[in-house]
Amino acid sequence: MNRITILRKKEKLSQSELAEKLNISQQSISSYENGKREPDNETLKKLADFFNVTTDYLLGRTDDPETVALRGDEIPKELRDVGIQYLELAKEMQDKQLSPESIKNLLKVVQDIKDK
Repeated sequence: MNRITILRKKEKLSQSELAEKLNISQQSISSYENGKREPDNETLKKLADFFNVTTDYLLGRTDDPETVALRGDEIPKELRDVGIQYLELAKEMQDKQLSPESIKNLLKVVQDIKDK
């Protein structure tokens, strides 16, 4: 069964009710659900926002429907900086081909700091 169909039925909506909420035609919803047409980018975003899932989930690229809770501009600068540092460290660890034991030791240090 198509993911749009699953999500629509989970919300107990008919095709026409969903179409009305998204300001698109019922025929379009039917075509998406039957695999006759793919939604354009704007409609795909509308569907994802309405059902609170990612566009990747709707497209079948992931089985995880969860959306990111915060947009980048909502994350405090200090936390963004830490995230960037984390990504840089991960890249460096990959480039240096650290052993699994070294990675475990690094994770233990991080966990010890977190537990304080």
